[in-house]
Amino acid sequence: MPSENPHPSSTGPYDLAVVGAGVIGLATALEESLRGRRVAVIDAGAFGLGASWAAAGILNTRAGLLGNSPFREFHLRSVGAYPEWIARVESASGRTVPYSRAGDYQIFPLDDPASRLALHEREDQLFREKAHAFTVRDAWPDFLAPHAAPGPVRVFHYPGEAYIQNRVLLESLTEALRRGGAGLFPGARVEKIGRENGVNVLEAVAEGRGVRILADQVLIAAGTGCNEILGLLGLSLPLSPVKGQLAMLPRFYSQDTMVHGVEKFYLIPRGDHLIAGATTERGVDDTEFNALGDAYLTAQLRRFFPRVKPDWVETWSGLRPRCADRLPVMGWVDEAAGIAISTGHYKSGISLAPLSARCLSALLHGEKPPASLAPFDPWRAGALQSAAA
Repeated sequence: MPSENPHPSSTGPYDLAVVGAGVIGLATALEESLRGRRVAVIDAGAFGLGASWAAAGILNTRAGLLGNSPFREFHLRSVGAYPEWIARVESASGRTVPYSRAGDYQIFPLDDPASRLALHEREDQLFREKAHAFTVRDAWPDFLAPHAAPGPVRVFHYPGEAYIQNRVLLESLTEALRRGGAGLFPGARVEKIGRENGVNVLEAVAEGRGVRILADQVLIAAGTGCNEILGLLGLSLPLSPVKGQLAMLPRFYSQDTMVHGVEKFYLIPRGDHLIAGATTERGVDDTEFNALGDAYLTAQLRRFFPRVKPDWVETWSGLRPRCADRLPVMGWVDEAAGIAISTGHYKSGISLAPLSARCLSALLHGEKPPASLAPFDPWRAGALQSAAA
């Protein structure tokens, strides 16, 4: 991600300061910028190099038409908004964001009890969500068969499933904000939030220098780092990091489709390579690819494709923000002071970005959001609390 101009000692006032430059923060900042507001984006590191960068860009709906929970309904609506949203990002940035609806094959080995249980759960979900745009067969597809593990399988094909090159998306969001005149502050760690003369004042340190950023409203969207910012307000969330380790290997099948092995392993095309992922390590906050990740991905690859060598050409990991109840946290922290939050999107940040951005933008303008944020209220039971509690 590109660096920005040298930070002045004081800047603003802005209409909105977004703390956190992952996909949720950048998407909301762009929504506000396109509405004509003066926006600042602040991040303790380089823009877009957290969980959003580490993701595989999967936009799965499993052909669902009717969500069976508020979260699932939100997810389906957000993924459905992707084509129109990407067109807006491309128009604002002047860049093409690779987006593919090449489909997905989901493989369930039938000789494994855990896999059979997951299969029954998937069948139940498809029935509840009135899904119909899929097919089922009891054999590997021809393009995977030469590499496939022996044994009986049940294979679901969802031809409309999509994925996006998330790293290009992050670069494009940043470029769109730059073109729109947003203030961009990479490498700026916020150390104090206060109010002066009715305006929020964020005091940060960037390259050893103090920076004061004035803003009418503040959106906290710092992923797993949100508690550092909330702590400055005397608050906390039951938010924990969930580490995901991923790797890339040369592509061994020709089609552009995704492949999922049950629920815990996937292969996503990325040019001449495939992204293989991902571990789910709750409470682990380091970002190193390590022996555990290598062993997990190697074992999963061999389970489904024993003839394919785990010749990783790139390895990495990221930290997903997960709230205790597994729901996102979106809404006002302090409406009177104009401080809101959007975090806890866990494994779905890329998928939820379009609708989350629209909803938060509406909230900030005092409008009715296009989807209800009530289930994701920051002050719901088990969410925001005093840091001393």
